Amino acid sequence: MSVSNDSDVDSADLSTPPPPSQSHFAKFDNFVPDDGASFDHEFARLASSQEWAPSSREYIQERTIAMREELKYHYFSQSQRLGTLNEELTEEQKLAGYQDLCREVGIPAMDSVDQCKKQLKNTLVNIVDLIDARRTKKGVKVWDNFEAFRTYTLRDGYRIDKEEAKKGEGFLASLLQHLRVPRGRRRGGGKRSGFNSRVFSGRVTKKTQA
Repeated sequence: MSVSNDSDVDSADLSTPPPPSQSHFAKFDNFVPDDGASFDHEFARLASSQEWAPSSREYIQERTIAMREELKYHYFSQSQRLGTLNEELTEEQKLAGYQDLCREVGIPAMDSVDQCKKQLKNTLVNIVDLIDARRTKKGVKVWDNFEAFRTYTLRDGYRIDKEEAKKGEGFLASLLQHLRVPRGRRRGGGKRSGFNSRVFSGRVTKKTQA
């Protein structure tokens, strides 16, 4: 009897489907997400399936939305139950998310959201790398050289839609680093240090003047 019961359990385990993906990429019809793929690879597949032309306004907007939603899912929604990911986060959940980001890049997890944001603003790290740390389990590279970080972040010419980045409680916007630094304000060559050094990760789109 014990053998029969074990077989029944094994059979039940094999027939139980995996939980549905909660990734942003699972929200699209006629697209099968791969939760283990890198963000850039997954978005390229999605853009192709949705016929979003690279560098078009729609492409930039949708990529920014994907970054924002993946960042929220992997760092700010893990304490929420499945099916409630669209609910507004509590202050405790927001703090837990920012503390998680701090730990991911190897800096102290502070006691308030504002303190965590300050620590993160003073840390040169690519946002897509932060997402991939959870998607592909790849370690996040923290940069100490501004020019090298800038070159790496802009290597594919990707831009960020500033208005979309501000939505969703501003998680993505809070991590953006300004890469277009006026020449007269650059100090110390390629290295940037101290809280007053500001570098934004990703280009920010600007409205065209009429």
